[in-house]
Order: sequence, then C-alpha cells, then structure tokens
Amino acid sequence: MASIGLRYPYYAKYNYDESTGEVTYSGGGLLGKAVDFSAKIESGDDNNLYADDGVAESDTSFGGGELTITTDDLTQDASADIIGAKISETTVGTEKVTELVYDEDMQAPYFGFGVIIPRRKNGVTSYRAVVFLRIMFSVPEESAKTKGNKIEWMTPSLTATILRSEAEKSPWKRETTVESLATAKAYIKQILNITDAATGGTA
Repeated sequence: MASIGLRYPYYAKYNYDESTGEVTYSGGGLLGKAVDFSAKIESGDDNNLYADDGVAESDTSFGGGELTITTDDLTQDASADIIGAKISETTVGTEKVTELVYDEDMQAPYFGFGVIIPRRKNGVTSYRAVVFLRIMFSVPEESAKTKGNKIEWMTPSLTATILRSEAEKSPWKRETTVESLATAKAYIKQILNITDAATGGTA
C-alpha cells in the first residue's frame, strides 16, 4: 500500500492530572496546511537474554523519537502556542502591531499531534490517521532566500521530540486506517478533543 498524500496537521495541548493519572487535551486546532511530514523512531538499547550460548529473548522497546512537520504557513497564534512565546502589542509610529516575544520565561508545553496520510492499494483509497500522544516542539529554524527569476517557495518546518504519554502503560502513538476521510478526521479530533469550531468547520 502506497502513501499518496498528506493532510491536516492537528495539534492540542497535553494535560496530565497527577491526582487521577488522567491525560486530556485542550485548545486544539490546525498548524496550517500540511506540506511534508516525517517521524524517526528510536529503539532503546538492545536488551538480550542469552541462553544455550545464544540470544533466547530480546527487547528493543521505544526509546524516543523526532517528528518533523512542514506547513504552508504558521500563524503568530500557533507559534505562540507551540513554543511558549508571548504575544504582545507595541506601537510603531501611530500604528499598533502585534509581536511575538522570545525570552528566558519561554516554556514550551507538551502537545498531542495528529496527521492524516491518504493511501492507495489496488485502486482503493484509504486514510491512515496517526496520533502522537505527547510531543514537544523546538523553536523553528529561520530561513529565507531572495527572489530570482523563478519563485522558490519557502515553507516553515517544525521539529518536535516524541515522548511517552503519562497515561497508563505509557502509550506514545495511536493510529487507524479507515475508508473514509471524515472518519479519519473524527478519530484524531476525538483523541485530541478538537472541536469543529476550532478548525473552522472545514478540517
């Protein structure tokens, strides 16, 4: 089965209640329109049980990972959310403008993140909905290039560390493959507690 696209990078704030052991999500939405996505998963150090001069059992459990998502745009509100920057207002001449302030008080929160990967096999399209249950974004890199004879599109790319959730049994990813795009969207939005209103009702 081959992947044939990428849609809807959802995110929501991760909340853990130590008193109940419950993980919930809030304040979710879309980062933008998806351009590119990858997730590199690391295994823990090999842990082998040797018996009869050979490996009888082996464990290479989840040891973390890194996620990269590129979108068509990244709003100030989304930037403030994912890296903990402050939104403030300042006056330039007679005009009031909104700015992002990056300072030593910044504290990036944890998030849940989901994306939909359309797939096709034997002429039939299905939709793989993937949710990473706890990640932390890094401050994005800056890049720009002067315009030449041909426009070279420069799109924002975000990198995040993938961690285990603090829920029971420490899950780190959930996914399903379904026939309907609507079901794939509903699956992610249900896990991340994202309302239709938060995505403008279109995603």
